[in-house]
Amino acid sequence: MQQRSQSLWPARMALMAFLLVLCVASLLLWQQLLATQQERIGERVSYQASSLARQLEASLNDQVDGLRRIAQLWNQRGRIPKDEWTLDSQFSLSHFKSYQAIQWLGADLHMRWIEPLHGNEAAQRVHLTPAHPNFNLAMQAKASGEARFSDSFALIQGGRGFILYTPLYIRDALDEQVFDGFLQGVFRVEPLMDELLANLDSREFSAYLLEAGQPIYSREQADALDTWQQQVPLHLLNNQNFALRLKPSERLVQALTTPLPEFVLGASLTISLLLVAALALALENARRAGALQTSNLQLNEEVEQREQVEQVLRDSRERLQLVLDLTDSSQDGLFIIDPHTRDILHMNQATYGSLGYSAETFQELLKHDPEQLLPGFNGWLEGVRQAHQDDLSMIFQRQMRRRDGSKQAAEISAQLVVRNGHEYLIGVTRDNIERLRLEAQLQALSQQDGLTGLYNRRYFDNQLDSEWRRLRRQGAPLTLLMLDIDHFKAYNDQFGHLAGDDALRRLAQVLQGCLQREGDVACRYGGEEFAIILANTDLDGGGHVAEQVHQQLADLQIAHSASPLGRLTLSIGLACATPNLQEQPHSLIAHSDKALYQAKREGRNRTCVWRPA
Repeated sequence: MQQRSQSLWPARMALMAFLLVLCVASLLLWQQLLATQQERIGERVSYQASSLARQLEASLNDQVDGLRRIAQLWNQRGRIPKDEWTLDSQFSLSHFKSYQAIQWLGADLHMRWIEPLHGNEAAQRVHLTPAHPNFNLAMQAKASGEARFSDSFALIQGGRGFILYTPLYIRDALDEQVFDGFLQGVFRVEPLMDELLANLDSREFSAYLLEAGQPIYSREQADALDTWQQQVPLHLLNNQNFALRLKPSERLVQALTTPLPEFVLGASLTISLLLVAALALALENARRAGALQTSNLQLNEEVEQREQVEQVLRDSRERLQLVLDLTDSSQDGLFIIDPHTRDILHMNQATYGSLGYSAETFQELLKHDPEQLLPGFNGWLEGVRQAHQDDLSMIFQRQMRRRDGSKQAAEISAQLVVRNGHEYLIGVTRDNIERLRLEAQLQALSQQDGLTGLYNRRYFDNQLDSEWRRLRRQGAPLTLLMLDIDHFKAYNDQFGHLAGDDALRRLAQVLQGCLQREGDVACRYGGEEFAIILANTDLDGGGHVAEQVHQQLADLQIAHSASPLGRLTLSIGLACATPNLQEQPHSLIAHSDKALYQAKREGRNRTCVWRPA
């Protein structure tokens, strides 16, 4: 089945790749149609902007030509009469409504003639001075003899406008050309643009006249779109500072937009899906036909395999029954339980029989009251899980309760196994009372001095390390007394080793009798040297114990002729420390030894305390 599924993957991947190619082609076609449509919108806006710009340029050029004809007539005939000038000016004004006025500025740059005068009375007193923004431009026109368009400025009549400066000349008596002022065409921006946009549908575009990039005229629509805006520069004779900007309205863009790209995209994607679905259906039909043929073959094979499996199961049941019969004959208990529900999957007779229970009673107690069988059952179960997790020993020493209420020491070997997502606990129990008794005896013998009955040197080392770690966590003091019998070699030489051994035993009884707290330990350190460990005891407490030892040994009056006092005495070295991470227990032993040597040097039969230098 898996091989057949794998064999279909290349065909399925090919269909997916084919579908991906069709979808990509559909998207590319949609993008192409959309780009063509957007290009058409851009061309429409660009065409309209260019058309308006050329119209504006043509209109102004016509007026430039009209004023140039008047200037040429002036230059050839001399200064023409005012009434003739007025007729020519009125003719130009009547054919171009954007004029504010046509003026003659005299050679002294004072205003002479104005047509029409009405509405332009404020201009009669105009004098073109260097402070005027158009002064330099006018001087350029005078120097070149060519007409010049000015930038826009605020008209004294109100509003914004610009002037066409056309220089005028006459001939003097020597027939030389003499400057005679300027013929000025004053144009208003707003009427000029309103007339230009009169035939443009105001709902389709927003129009702006820009000067040096800043709008000086605008006719805006609320739904204008910046995305499609077009800007066309204007060429007004010498002046290149003007430009025309056009923004289409959303209404115009919607009118030029068709749903064709989206329709083509939807149709092409639908056709692609249908085509691939048809191919997939054909592939699936071929697969099912092959699968049907294969399944018939597999069915026959499964029938044969099932018969073989049934035979294997029968054999397995027989072997399992033999194993169960074998476990029932074992002296060790064997059980398998579900640790979550405490249901028993299997147990042999030794599991419950050794405790005096029947199988039903044992099973009922384990299910509903496991503490009755194994005190601390839940804690033991957690210990099993923790040991399994930490890869520690899974052998536990526990106490099990018999039916009569007495307890039986048991060694339980446990193992957690997981099968098919279920956790099982396999346990083997063994009555180990005799073994524990023997181990306890061996433990005591390994830690006890055979002569004195005190703890030996090995126990001393272990106990000192243990107390050091414990008191380090608690921050409590630890006191150590090192004791050595004075002149003990001479005692042995005089009285013999049997008397020496008896003296050591009597001293051990004294030391044991001076320990009044649980946890205080007296040990034979070696030969005639002893040690006392006083946990959670300071120097004063240690000194009190040392005094008792001296006093009780003196009360025994063990005769010793080699001693200055005529009796057996001992020297004691005492040291106290608060365990920490910087020091180790052997440092406390070294300090006690130093104090003991000091006691020997100072005359023996005394206690010396080690103090840091």
